[in-house]
Formats: sequence, structure tokens, C-alpha cells
Amino acid sequence: MKYFVFDLGGVLSVPMNIRRLYDQINWKINFDEFVKKFNFSEEAIKAHKGEITTKDFFEYLKQYMNKDITLDEFEDMYINNDEFYQDTIDTINYLKKLKYKVCLLSNLKEIDYKKLKQNFDTSLFDEMFLSYKLHMMKPDDDIYQYVIDILKTKSEDLYFFDDNKENIDSAIRNGIHAYHVTGHQVKEKISKILESLRAIDEY
Repeated sequence: MKYFVFDLGGVLSVPMNIRRLYDQINWKINFDEFVKKFNFSEEAIKAHKGEITTKDFFEYLKQYMNKDITLDEFEDMYINNDEFYQDTIDTINYLKKLKYKVCLLSNLKEIDYKKLKQNFDTSLFDEMFLSYKLHMMKPDDDIYQYVIDILKTKSEDLYFFDDNKENIDSAIRNGIHAYHVTGHQVKEKISKILESLRAIDEY
């Protein structure tokens, strides 16, 4: 059995418009500082690993806001800020039609999953491997080994698509077929992979 494993941001969903989120709130810090704190701070990493809740992460960010907003207001701004690559969705549906297994492997926070559930039919995935639930993140080796173990398969039967080169390099290091792509490139790349797989089957 072959498994096609997709990253979320940049591959299935269009990268979040973080500038729009920044503009919706009156911050004490400039945009570059906001990006660092939102994406790369210790608290952001903890949120991605599920070590702190959405409320905890919000309280951390709140100290840098001039505007006093509630968690619900913040979540509304955050969740209604999503769009998807139709080519990737069409490709996933095609893979399902061909009876391949399709999975999601993503570094995301609890609030990111809430946004995904609200805006996308997650039943398309046979398995979802989410960093905040697993308490581990790409590009660490352990998350790839976990995926292999849970799927009870061999690494060479996994085809992984991510827009982050570091994540791709790590997946390859773990014996996985991995491709550095964005949502604009997924359809063409998978078409070539399917052609190769059919040729192997025919042989």
C-alpha cells in the first residue's frame, strides 16, 4: 500500500495571511517582531507541540497588544483567515478514487486545527498526524518514525509533500520519498509519480 502524505500550510492551504491578522489588532510591536513572536518564540513552539493551550498562547500575545480583545474575538479573526489550493484538493480526491491512502502531517497549534476543521472536510484523510496532539514536530526524526509505525508500513511506501526544505531533507533521511513543493506544484508532481507507479505495476 502506498501512502500520500501532505503538509497543510503551503501545500494544502494557502499560507496564512499573517499581515491581515496583524492589521486587525493594534499591536505595541512592529510587524517583524510580531512574526517572530507569533511563529518562532518559545511559546509558539510550545503551542505547536501541544505543551500550552490556545488560551495560554493568546495570553502570551496579549501582552503585546494595545487593544483589549477577548480570546473569542481573536479566534474569530484567526479562523476566518483561510483558503485552500484547489489543485491539491482535486489531487487528493483523485488519489482517493484510485484507492490510495491519504494522510496529513502538519506542525500546527490547537487553534490551527480548529480553523482547519471549520474550513475543510478532514474526512478526506485516512490519518492525520498533528504536532500539537503528538507533542513532536517536523523536522525531528521521531515524528516520521511515528508515522511509519502507526501506518505499519515501510518508509519507501510513503510519498511526502512539504513546502519546507528542512522537513523534506529530514523525511528523506528517514527513507521516505519526499518532495519540496507548494500547492501550485502538487498536481504536476503527483501525476509524474503516478505514471511511475503504474509503469512499475505493469512491469
